[in-house]
Formats: sequence, structure tokens, C-alpha cells
Amino acid sequence: MANYIKIKAADVNVANLTSDLLLGEIVSVAQGLANGTGDANKFTVYNSIGKSFLFTVTGKAKEWAEAVQKAITANPGGIMSIVQNSTGVKITAVVIA
Repeated sequence: MANYIKIKAADVNVANLTSDLLLGEIVSVAQGLANGTGDANKFTVYNSIGKSFLFTVTGKAKEWAEAVQKAITANPGGIMSIVQNSTGVKITAVVIA
């Protein structure tokens, strides 16, 4: 698995967030909320120290979750992999918990 994934700034539409997002030590990615509730508009990424990152992507949570999963597994042993967003939907909110 890649050590880090990058989500390009072009795929993010959040006020005052203009750089690429670099996430590391990811252990889980799933569609829905951190409590396990399914949600068609959100996906959650967990890292090795228990932090969760909740992303809002209106109507495309499943596709975004799968794109992140592919990025993580696409470069075994590699340093970084870039998430390829083919949904046409940008991230509109990020919550870190």
C-alpha cells in the first residue's frame, strides 16, 4: 500500500483550502459516516492513530471511496499515490475528528 495519498487541489472546493491534501498511514476507507451509517454524500478515511477525515462529495461518496481505495493499493510499497477523481464532483467539506 502507498504510504501517502494525494487529493489534488483541483478536486477540492472548500473555502480557504487551496493546496493539495496529503494523507498518510491510512488504514480504512468507507462510504458513509464515522459511526458506520451509510451516506450517499460522504466518505470517511481513517489513519493509523485513530483520526478520521469525513469528506462531503454530493451524490458520489461510493465512487470517491473507491478512488481512494484504488490509490492506496495501486502503488504497493510506494511512497505516494494520487487519487484519480473521475466523478466530476469535488470535495465540498472536510471534517477531521
